[in-house]
Amino acid sequence: MRIARLVLVPSYLRRLAVVGVLSGLVLLQGCATPTDFSSWERGEPVYYVKGGDTLYSIAVANDLDWQRLARWNGISNPRQLKIGQRLRLTPPAGAVTGGHKASAPSAAKTPVKTASGADKRRRDTPAASSSVSWKWPLEGRVLHRFAEGAPAQKGVILASDIDTPVRAAAGGRVVYSGDGLPGYGNLVIVKHNAEWLSAYAYNKSLNVSEGDQVRSGQTIARVGPRDHRKPEQGGHLLFQIRRQGKPVDPERYLP
Repeated sequence: MRIARLVLVPSYLRRLAVVGVLSGLVLLQGCATPTDFSSWERGEPVYYVKGGDTLYSIAVANDLDWQRLARWNGISNPRQLKIGQRLRLTPPAGAVTGGHKASAPSAAKTPVKTASGADKRRRDTPAASSSVSWKWPLEGRVLHRFAEGAPAQKGVILASDIDTPVRAAAGGRVVYSGDGLPGYGNLVIVKHNAEWLSAYAYNKSLNVSEGDQVRSGQTIARVGPRDHRKPEQGGHLLFQIRRQGKPVDPERYLP
């Protein structure tokens, strides 16, 4: 009869193993982006609805038009999502998408920084037309500009004092107000019409709720700190304009 021998692992080896596991967790957390919560099945990106999700927040996180997302999944009422419901993030085979096939979420890249004191208005691109009359959500220096396909935030980041009022860039209805979207903090999304949305992220507090009608220039949130550990650095706001779910350069539409 064999007697099993107890093998004692030196304490320093056990410590190295623990450090290795923790290091792996840190690396995984550091790679998180707003679209990391989607998964792949049979080569297609899908998403399982969690508590607090809305069709609008899921569409924004994955650079999709909420109406197309609803159509691809046979959803007639966007308010009737169920926790655990499976949503496809690409059109089914043969679906008509207006000549454009929805693409899978792309990997985020490092935002492009601008020089200190940069002009608030980008001067190297022509103004674009829109059915919405846009206004700046606050007075502030542009810290990061929009770059097509590059910034994870897909908008402009404006510097301002903490608690500065964040104002609606145009009138519309609040379709999301909360902190359930990874990478955006306290977030407000306003729907202006069937084509245009605006999003306001990194807020300290929110002044509106889902379903509220807001006027252009109405305070909808308060600016949050750039670094909660260093409030002396001031605050910042991520501002997005989205056309049919896709982020566009806000500076091309703002006065």
